[in-house]
Amino acid sequence: MSELDSALTKVMAEANAVFERLGGVVEENAKAAVESGSHEINIVEVAQRAGLAIDEKVLDELGIDRVCYCLPWCHWTQWFPYRPLWCWWWRRYPWYRCCPWWWYRCHRYTSCC
Repeated sequence: MSELDSALTKVMAEANAVFERLGGVVEENAKAAVESGSHEINIVEVAQRAGLAIDEKVLDELGIDRVCYCLPWCHWTQWFPYRPLWCWWWRRYPWYRCCPWWWYRCHRYTSCC
């Protein structure tokens, strides 16, 4: 395996770990929101609990609302705005521009990459 391939493997593992944590936190918060009857999730709180260094200014840059309403009958990736957060996360590795998986697929979020 070339040095570049092993570096990309390491970075993808890091990204997957972060967003696996995010998924767990989203599901946990969705369950609590449904039980309380509100169905609302605060995006900043959820992202910060998952380990993303994000604030309301970043949400404004990405065009994400501060509150997300969960749909408990759908998988969280269907209703939670993780894609712009995913593209934003890849800024820490600017030589990739965006994640390798969505290089040509995240055109809606290219301004955030």
